[in-house]
Amino acid sequence: MRTIKLILILALASICAMAQPTIKTDSRYARGATKAFGRMSASMNGYSSKESGFCWSSETKEPTINDSKSTKKWSNNGTICVMEGLTPATMYYARAYITTTTGETFYGNVIKFCTVPKGNIGWEYDNNGPADANTRLNNAIKSCVDYWNEYTNITNLFLSVHYNAGVPTAECSYGGWMSVGANPSNQATGTIMHEALHAIGVGQCALWNGSTSPLRKGAGTGDWLGDRANDFLKFWDNDPNTYFKGDATHIWPYGINGAGEDKHTEQLYAACSMMAQAICEDGLPCTTSRPFGLPHYSFKQEDDIKYYIKNEDESHGLTTSYLVETADHTLQWKTLSAEQAIANDAAAWYVTFIPSSQLYQLRNASTGNYMTYNGSDNIVCEAASKATIRNMFYLMRSRIDVTSSTGTKLSTQRGYWIINPDYSQTNPPCLVAERDGYTITAKYSNLNTAKTQRWLILDESQAREMENSGMIAARDAFDKLYTQASTAVEVPHATISGDADATFNASLIEIKSQYDVAKTANEVTEQTTELNNAFIAFINNTYVKDINNPYDLTKFMNNPDFATSTTGWSVGAGGAYDYSEIEFYVDKAKTATLAQLLKNMPAGSYCLKAQGFQRPGSNDQVYSDYSKGTNNVKVTLDMTMNQRSFATGKVKNIMEERQNTQVHSEDKKLSDGTYVPNTMASTRAHFDKGYYENSIKGYTADKGDLRIYFKGDNNASSSWAICDNFRLYYYGGLTLEEIEERIAAAITVVDTDSAPKSSKIYNLQGQQVSKNTKGIVIINGKKYLK
Repeated sequence: MRTIKLILILALASICAMAQPTIKTDSRYARGATKAFGRMSASMNGYSSKESGFCWSSETKEPTINDSKSTKKWSNNGTICVMEGLTPATMYYARAYITTTTGETFYGNVIKFCTVPKGNIGWEYDNNGPADANTRLNNAIKSCVDYWNEYTNITNLFLSVHYNAGVPTAECSYGGWMSVGANPSNQATGTIMHEALHAIGVGQCALWNGSTSPLRKGAGTGDWLGDRANDFLKFWDNDPNTYFKGDATHIWPYGINGAGEDKHTEQLYAACSMMAQAICEDGLPCTTSRPFGLPHYSFKQEDDIKYYIKNEDESHGLTTSYLVETADHTLQWKTLSAEQAIANDAAAWYVTFIPSSQLYQLRNASTGNYMTYNGSDNIVCEAASKATIRNMFYLMRSRIDVTSSTGTKLSTQRGYWIINPDYSQTNPPCLVAERDGYTITAKYSNLNTAKTQRWLILDESQAREMENSGMIAARDAFDKLYTQASTAVEVPHATISGDADATFNASLIEIKSQYDVAKTANEVTEQTTELNNAFIAFINNTYVKDINNPYDLTKFMNNPDFATSTTGWSVGAGGAYDYSEIEFYVDKAKTATLAQLLKNMPAGSYCLKAQGFQRPGSNDQVYSDYSKGTNNVKVTLDMTMNQRSFATGKVKNIMEERQNTQVHSEDKKLSDGTYVPNTMASTRAHFDKGYYENSIKGYTADKGDLRIYFKGDNNASSSWAICDNFRLYYYGGLTLEEIEERIAAAITVVDTDSAPKSSKIYNLQGQQVSKNTKGIVIINGKKYLK
């Protein structure tokens, strides 16, 4: 008996000593109008599970199994937990739980999500088929619409379905006119659901089609670039490295592209439905009458937290400023440190989500006024007794990380467009940072480069983190400029007037001393501006002693080789990015337009180089024309100062540097047996070998805003223009002729007849010449004037 008691005591002690189970609720989830889905993981630490699932509540932030719960699960690369019977357009708190065989229940962390309003998609069928086909199609159409109304909040979509025995499978227009053929395998829910994807714009609307879409990479098959669809897929397939893909007509996975992909399961139909919702939340305009995306709970806020808002564009206060309500109730971005903003409620905002509309209100913490679209193309602050469409906004999340001009990643947060929800417009008005601290409204642009239209919304700790990131970025920018400026004196040069070197060196010492004691990003930025001004003044008051060794100003450019997509560039309609190149093809762009603005640049002589070419027509036509001496190239490199052109030149014709041997497998072989690039991939191979180099030079007497261009007509049939690898050089504050004259005047004058007989004489192009050659020549590596 004593032995039995001892065993029981030891067993009880062992149980008491056991660590409790650890339950983790995955932060990822998916939701529709009446259902939601979660994942969980657990370390049981010796306990046994009796029951597991999710519990949830719209009332309490820490739900238990005494609230709502579900043990229903689906299998897909792990377990998906299913929550059913939810109320549409309702905020919920949910968490995973496990009840052990001993009766104890353990919970995971809480996640917060909002169900979407139910869709109101309608449908009709003409019943013009055989009776059995009519039965199948009525059931399939109703099933599809029921799923989509349960999992999406797509509105104003009506599927008008028609039986057509002449259609091989099925087809559908953007907007919902659908035809289904006689094959019974296509008279099913999956086929109707696939065609309904076309009805909401997949492969149909302008935002989807072609290589210009900011949502789809490339004109062919490519990754989807929107976060919502990719986040859903990463959750659903439990794979952090997967990406949703699309081509010119289809999506996958879960696009049900053919009857063979229709598994006739609730799980597949739910996935397809939620993917449809997600791509519309990413911005795909889901109906022709509502040419905009679907609002949703994009910014995860808390009602009682103060948030601080700053513009995503570095030149509009990213590291230096915050959005405030002024005394006259306008919105301005003002220079404030994080501590100053946190201490100033005029820079603090309460953000509230309205589940019924899926929109947000932003209320100033100092005045209680709401951001309001006043109907006069402006967003101001006004008092409001209730939520109206005037003081509610669609927060659309950015697709790219927040980075500095030097490429430094500044925040794990994403920016948001603050958009007036006028869904009748393709480009409704949104809040934009203007120069000198002002804000305006402008038509929404879905391009990644539209940084002045996007705003970071940060809590107090994130604002402080951003301050640190801003300091890092500001110091990074200063250090890079300081290295460039301090080494500029190493370029052989002469002074135009005064002692430019002494003045510049004194400035460097003073600026560096102020930089070393700077405590905020604003102070560092001020010293960077001073350094930039000193450097510009220095090179403007000098000229290089060797035309072949100019000042390299490429580092003043943003992303000159397209290493970070199109960051820093203004890309015209139809411009497509891939392989670190920008291309324009006639089907998408009748004009090639690519530009970058460099502010506060000096007067003087410049050189712009870039790789690029134009094929002004089809390969065969351009080859024929070029062989006959006709060059129809219309695209040019250009430089303007304050919008006045001072240097321009045509880029190379694709035929100018055709090769005798194949450079890339996708090259085009011409009738004479030579090869030219024919795709972006093959162009990359040619550029990497140094082909298609272009150069323009010019002088401007003005200082100010320097803009560089790759632009011109691109409207010939099959016309194609492409470029990469821009470089900018500066010779000094004089004209090229003046610089060359001064260089020549400084060269030793020599009678080449007296040169040693063994000495070879070369011109400036490196070609050997006779001793009677006049002008500047090179003897034994030194320049002389004959």
